[in-house]
Parts: sequence; C-alpha cells; structure tokens
Amino acid sequence: MAESFEYLVVGAGFSGAVVARELAEREGKRILVIDERPHIAGNCHMARDQATNVMVHVYGPHIFNTDLIDIWNYVQRFGKFRPFTNRVKAHASQGVFSLPINLLTINQFFGKKFNPAEARAFIAGLGDPSIGEPKNFEEQALKFLGRQLYEAFFYGYTRKQWGCEPPRITGLDS
Repeated sequence: MAESFEYLVVGAGFSGAVVARELAEREGKRILVIDERPHIAGNCHMARDQATNVMVHVYGPHIFNTDLIDIWNYVQRFGKFRPFTNRVKAHASQGVFSLPINLLTINQFFGKKFNPAEARAFIAGLGDPSIGEPKNFEEQALKFLGRQLYEAFFYGYTRKQWGCEPPRITGLDS
C-alpha cells in the first residue's frame, strides 16, 4: 500500500521547506515535498566541489536578511547564520560598480556628476521607446534602462542565476 500524505508542497526552497515543517510540527500533518531539482534549498543550495573540497554557492551567493528576532531565532535552529553587512559590487568591462544601481553607480559608469534629477532624466533617455508593453525581463530592462546598463549589470547575472537566456524569463505582471 502506498504511503498517503495530507499535503503536497511543491518546491524545496526556503518557502516550501518552512511550510512543510510548520504543517508537520504544528499540525502533525504528513507532508510530501517535491522539487524539479535533485536537491533541497532552492537557489540557496550549496555543493562541495570534488576537486577542491570547497563549498560552492551553486546559484550565486545568498544572504538571509531579517530584522525580526523571532525569524532570526527560527532559522538559527537549522544552521548557523552569521550577521553580515552586504556590500554588492559588480565587475563590468568598465570597472567595478556598486549595486543595486544608484546615483553613484550611474555617475561612475558614465563618467558623469549628475544630481538625482539629472540622473533620472538621463536614464529615462537611455530606455528603448520602441518597446510598448514588455513581454519578458530583457524587454523590461531595455525599456527602462537601455542596452548599456542592461548588458553590463543584468544580462550575465540573469543567465547565471536562472540558467536561461533573459528573453525567456516572463511573468512581469506577477
């Protein structure tokens, strides 16, 4: 006789894992968790490199952010999390830049000294006005940021993070 489960949780990342654990612990329910990937932890999955024995962040670095002590204590039950201040930098052919893109990034990238209003107007002029309603991530970025910023900061990251060409990433309305 096959095992029976009361709930099916699709996705073994943080959200799916927490939902499944809470249903099992608090409600005493039998849960089946499935994921299309052959591992748990979603984009936070790490694997040991066989050649170097180094733990690798397979889908890129991951940082857990919260100011809520009850959430912090909850995740500490399952692994050691350390306090960390995230300072994101992007390496592009023109140099190293702060992320997310901000006034400093724009001024450094384009060699300008814009104030916030000037930077907004400049960026608005970089966008592709021929794109009416964006159909995917790439069109969204091109429409609002233009090709230079898109290619320098988003194209390569998106390919690595999601494992596909950016035009295939849809769902902008969700």
